Amino acid sequence: MVDPYLIQPIGEADLFQVATIHRAAFTDSALTKLGQMAVYRYYEWQLTGPHELTALGAYIDRQMVGFCFGGVFQGALSGFLEKNKRFLIGRVLAQPWLLLNPIFRDRVQSGIRRLVKSVKPAPHLMPHLIQPRSSTCFGILSIALDPSYQGLGVGKLLMTRAEEAAQRMNYSEMLLTVQPQNKKAVAFYERLQWQKIPRNGEWSGEMRKALTLRVHLEESPAVTTIPQYPVKQTHRSSYISGRRH
Repeated sequence: MVDPYLIQPIGEADLFQVATIHRAAFTDSALTKLGQMAVYRYYEWQLTGPHELTALGAYIDRQMVGFCFGGVFQGALSGFLEKNKRFLIGRVLAQPWLLLNPIFRDRVQSGIRRLVKSVKPAPHLMPHLIQPRSSTCFGILSIALDPSYQGLGVGKLLMTRAEEAAQRMNYSEMLLTVQPQNKKAVAFYERLQWQKIPRNGEWSGEMRKALTLRVHLEESPAVTTIPQYPVKQTHRSSYISGRRH
């Protein structure tokens, strides 16, 4: 049976759909509470920043129903905060009641700490200065589905294509971070053979999956459909972040 979903690279024209799905999937996230344009700008930075990126969208009848952003990221969060700090401050000032939300307040404080650490000259803010690959790990930054398409195999398909992309680029391992209390998501990753990474006897949400490296003799086609899918690759970098924001 042919899968009904088309998996293809995400471009800037797709970012409003990405933002809409993110907000529908992560209703309680700090980023969602800042509004559509904040989410749009977050993924715009991932798409255009100095990252070695695979950004895939799942479509049915030309409508995006899910997406996955993976690769190696340099300043996935700190670069976004630095580039958009005035906009983000304005969004918080326009909605000061958000600071009463402990989850939102914790995310803001975490973001400020990361921003302070990135005050020194940051190569991730200079896209023309591409850093050589210094990681053998491919990170899943974010995967999200339209809630009405959950449980239909879209998430598994996106993760499979991301894994294939990582193998094509000769990564030996994949990493992600999930909220430990999200039992459904944890079970989903474990079914896909991801393993928890405990530290000091405790698990805070980090997971890994070892990859079997493959040698490819031919380049993937620029555009294709099921069952083979293309990937969008951009700049190389060295920062991985997998936690939802």
